[in-house]
Amino acid sequence: MRDMEFQRFTAPDAAALDVNIGEHRVKLAQALQAGDDLDVIDGTADLAGLLTTARREPEALALLQSQLDGAERFPASEISGWFWNTYATALQYNGLRAEAEHVFAKALALARAGGWVRLQSFVLQHWGRSLVEQGELNEAQSKFEEALAIRRQLNDPRTASTEQALAGLAELREQT
Repeated sequence: MRDMEFQRFTAPDAAALDVNIGEHRVKLAQALQAGDDLDVIDGTADLAGLLTTARREPEALALLQSQLDGAERFPASEISGWFWNTYATALQYNGLRAEAEHVFAKALALARAGGWVRLQSFVLQHWGRSLVEQGELNEAQSKFEEALAIRRQLNDPRTASTEQALAGLAELREQT
């Protein structure tokens, strides 16, 4: 299971994803030029998330790493929590899962401290996938179940993806 990408999101339209990446590059450049540190962190996370979706993880990781110090300066901002979730995911898909574990934990702790429930569901979902890839099925199930409870509470349309992750996990258990 170590090299698999459990239930990874694939953009339905690669061309639209490329356009979106280009638009976010411009947005990030504008934030950098304006010198707005929080907008830079936000733009970095958004662009890196899109790059990761496009399977351009090394580029996403390098971009995120260029802003680690900046993200550290805003622990009380939800934007920082999203940044850390994106960074953990980029680490995961670059094969740095042990490091990703610590960053997922950091993102979840920030989300819980800030009361950012939607972010909590995303961190738990992403972390669960990473755990499946490491063969940590019990821990993964726990993360997915917590994400599912939050998403149901929020009536989040992503509830279905969490239900699919749990169903996929059950299939994996049957195969092993």
